[in-house]
Amino acid sequence: MRALILLLWLLACKGLCAQSFIASPVSTLDRELAFNEANECYIYFDNPSGDTLRLKWRQLEMSLPEGWTADLCDYGLCYTGIPANGTMNPVFDTIRPYLKLIVQPNAVAGAAWIWFRAIELGNDANYVDVYFNLFTPGTVGTQAPATTPTRIYPNPAGSILFVENTSAATFPARLTDFSGRVLRTITVPVSTTVSIDLLPYPNGYYFLQMPDKTEKVLLRQ
Repeated sequence: MRALILLLWLLACKGLCAQSFIASPVSTLDRELAFNEANECYIYFDNPSGDTLRLKWRQLEMSLPEGWTADLCDYGLCYTGIPANGTMNPVFDTIRPYLKLIVQPNAVAGAAWIWFRAIELGNDANYVDVYFNLFTPGTVGTQAPATTPTRIYPNPAGSILFVENTSAATFPARLTDFSGRVLRTITVPVSTTVSIDLLPYPNGYYFLQMPDKTEKVLLRQ
């Protein structure tokens, strides 16, 4: 499949494309992470022309939940943490440069958003933007937690999200965005359905955090 994509790219370009490399398999990596272990997340760069290529990169934006740790490797070096920029080793033929994140949520539910720009060394006009869109709803180690019977609907959601409590206890819930910022805090009484107005928020992924679990919600208005 990757070979077919590269062939189609070459046929479409017919020698006119300025960009000599593309992100693979996608420019935005959406990934659910294991809750309490290190996760390796790759975005590769394919070089359809086969010419020698050397990339540098810059970190343009990063939102990482408090308590998470993340380290970066590129085709050349591994770093402690995620630095602002770096330069990869030169590549040619079938060698594929990459950016790799090693992310440890450390048993903290949340989401991370990290934006990089990969740039051809010596040609700043030739670049590709890539994004790591990472999240974990959270689950507790080896011991299964007592669950709160709930129904979250609709999902994907439009202008309103409903939280139905079918348990025997009142519980709190928090709506957060991908950066972990708390948008709404609600209390859901016993045998009650509470609505959350989503009109003020842009489309995208959100999290509804409850005492024992976190639900991922897609807002699509």
